Order: sequence, then structure tokens, then C-alpha cells
Amino acid sequence: MNQDYRLITDDEIELIEKQTLRVLVQAMQEYSKEARDIFENTPATSKSEIIVLTEDLVQYALEVAELYPINKRFAGFIDYKRVRWLPTSFGMFPQVLLVDAKASTENNRDTLQQSQLPMNAEFISNGQVVTLKAGVPPHMTVNTQSANELIAVTTSAFIHFYYSDIRDASTPPYRRLKAIYALAIPHQRLKDRYNPSPEIGFWGQGKHSTARQEDPRIRVYFTQLKKMCAWRLQSLYFTNDHPYTTPLWRDCDINGQESQTSFDFIGR
Repeated sequence: MNQDYRLITDDEIELIEKQTLRVLVQAMQEYSKEARDIFENTPATSKSEIIVLTEDLVQYALEVAELYPINKRFAGFIDYKRVRWLPTSFGMFPQVLLVDAKASTENNRDTLQQSQLPMNAEFISNGQVVTLKAGVPPHMTVNTQSANELIAVTTSAFIHFYYSDIRDASTPPYRRLKAIYALAIPHQRLKDRYNPSPEIGFWGQGKHSTARQEDPRIRVYFTQLKKMCAWRLQSLYFTNDHPYTTPLWRDCDINGQESQTSFDFIGR
């Protein structure tokens, strides 16, 4: 049985990330009703408190959907970190799942710290080439009972809560949750596919101050990521007449055109 991701193809790496995102989307869909209620009706006096609230909601939603765990801890500055087994049709792979929670009144980009960056990134900013080295390792080593080593592939995703503020709200709801986005960022082995040069990719300059010696940041732009690979950006939208988000999975059809397919879910 294949357990080493280094022996599989780049296309199979893509399938690992796609299958992982499917589970995340299903989990967030099934929890979206309760997440919306808590998110909109919990007081939070600052943007940072709203982000902490989002982190808590994402962690709860994903914990109840977790796969078979491996008793190993990944150290890093990411909200949700789990080492686990991921079954596929071409092997049973140890995986480090890394999911960071975001909350913003913007719906077109996310900002990453370098410690959350899964691949070396290159992009153009103000006419200059900017490079930023990956802060997430490609894998983690796990010892086994037989004194061999398992190589757990890292898989990076982001869950983004898109919301609007309700001005001067003194009673609930304090804000409106409009959508939940789920993004799968490619493994660094796939850099040549997604960021072969500074001119091609989905990265942009992050907001940080070199004068204040802040750590470098980088932005991932939703539209560019979706254009390069449609399924890597999933969008779960709320409508006023339904408590859950709209269950749609984005993918490409046999002609390479973007398609959306509805799916069933178990409400909580």
C-alpha cells in the first residue's frame, strides 16, 4: 500500500488536495446554519474579536468531521492543525491538514503570514519582482512502530467568512454573514503549475510595514486562483430565505469550463 506522497504524481497530489477540500466544504455546509447564528449574534467590539470568533466556529465545524487521527502534533502559526490518515484510491497517506480561519468585509482576497505560506511565491509589485519563501514545510516526519518513518504531506486551506457590519447595532444581529469561502492553496511541489514565473500566479503584495519591522505578508487573490483551477475556490452563499448556505461544488466539466453541482448535506 502506497503511503509516501513523494512516490505519486503531481496529478495525484492535486487529487489529495481536492479530496481534502471536499471534506472541508461538506463540514462547513453542514454547520453553516449554527455558524451564521453565532457569528451574527455574538457581540464583538473589534475586528480581532470577530476573527477569534471565526476561528472558534471553524475549529468546531472541522473537528466533528475529522478523519482517523495520528497522535502527532504540528507546531505552527495556523488555527487548525491535525495530523491524520487520508484514504484515497491510490494509497493511504499520512497528512498534516492546516486550515486558517479568516473573517473580512472583503470577498476577493486573503492575507497570509509567511509562516502560513505553503510554496515559494513570486509576483510583481510596483514593477518589481517580489519573492517570498514558503513558511510551511512540504511534509512532516512521523516515526512508526517498525522504526521506519512516515512522511506526512502538508495540505493548506483557508476558510474565509465574508460579512458586512450593521452600523450602530446595539442589539443582535450585529453583523451579516454573507458567504463562506474555502480555498485550497497548492503544495509547493506544484509551484511550476501555479506560479512558474512572477507574471503568472495568484499572489500579491500583503499589507505590512517594513519601517515597523513587521513580518512579510502576502495576499492570495480569489479570482486569479479560481481562474487557474476552478475547484480550488469554493463559495457557499447565504440567502435571506434559507438558514443554510447554498450547497454547490465548483469544478470543471469535460470541456474545461467551470461548472457547479449541487450536493446533499445533513443539517445539524
